[in-house]
Amino acid sequence: MTDTEIVPDAAAIHREAFVVEGHRDCYEQIHWLNFGEENPVRDRLIPRLAAGSVDLVVYAVGGDTLAHSNGRDKKLLATLENIDALVKACAEPDVPAGVVLRADDLPDASDGTSRFLLHLEGGSPLEGSMAALESLFQLGVRSTQPTWNVRNELGDGVHERDSGGGLTRFGVAVVKRMEQLGMLVDLSHIAESGFWHTLRVTGGPVVVTHANARAVFDHPRNLSDDQVRALAERGGLVGVHTLPTYVGERPTLDGLIDHVAHLVEVAGIEHVAFGGDFVASDGPRPGREALFHDPRKPPPVLDDLVEIDQLANFTVALLARGFGPDEVRALLGGNFLRVLRAVLPK
Repeated sequence: MTDTEIVPDAAAIHREAFVVEGHRDCYEQIHWLNFGEENPVRDRLIPRLAAGSVDLVVYAVGGDTLAHSNGRDKKLLATLENIDALVKACAEPDVPAGVVLRADDLPDASDGTSRFLLHLEGGSPLEGSMAALESLFQLGVRSTQPTWNVRNELGDGVHERDSGGGLTRFGVAVVKRMEQLGMLVDLSHIAESGFWHTLRVTGGPVVVTHANARAVFDHPRNLSDDQVRALAERGGLVGVHTLPTYVGERPTLDGLIDHVAHLVEVAGIEHVAFGGDFVASDGPRPGREALFHDPRKPPPVLDDLVEIDQLANFTVALLARGFGPDEVRALLGGNFLRVLRAVLPK
């Protein structure tokens, strides 16, 4: 079958699917608010999500990076500011957007509304306080990574992987309480010892929203087959990562599909999703961030999948690789929807 024969079917499948972008940072929101724009979420992000047919985005409103805190070392305050700005943006008249708080907030099918699941990319905004976790939950946060790349009060990120450190006692208390509250435990960026430690002290579905397969491309941010199988056994999933740094030496969209195919082979189709983590619209990153790519250079992007408005190209590539329509719908968002319905408060 030729690409031209695939594209019409791909357009219909993509348009009708419930689509989830497994990870996006609020950097663009912060950047353009700093430049005096009134509502960059309304004017920039939501139109791009609509162009990609995205129904739900896991949206990091805070975390361990300096970019999440607008270049300051005030992580909790910045998280509160970012949540406030997003909620106000979604509440404006004629803005088809909202924040997901409960499983009942998730529709059965795509309906033209952009939904945000509030996320922390690292537990630094908690500042070592369980009260901060409880309060941020009350403000709508429903997903958290214990760490980003670096060490924090909860445990060791992947940049500290040689230490062999897992979760701290505070980190254990946090992930246990997250399960009780109905929050998604996301193990993206954590050192592998912390990954296994988290699985030992939790019982429900656990996810990695943005990473690829180490067997396809050996990078510290990618997952071993044992990790992928463990996520599947717990009813969780892994979302493939579009950043070229984690795709391969010569990264392409087809190379990203190699990761999808391997993850499906290891975990089963129902435990793989689309992660995203696009960087093209982020704005400049602080130079002292502990990144795996050089922040002084233009952000690395995949040709044909630079931003979420090109996501239909991912659908075309999946179909071209031989995935069926139902499998593609599961990968685009159906699998993520299942996990969220199992985890979020009813």
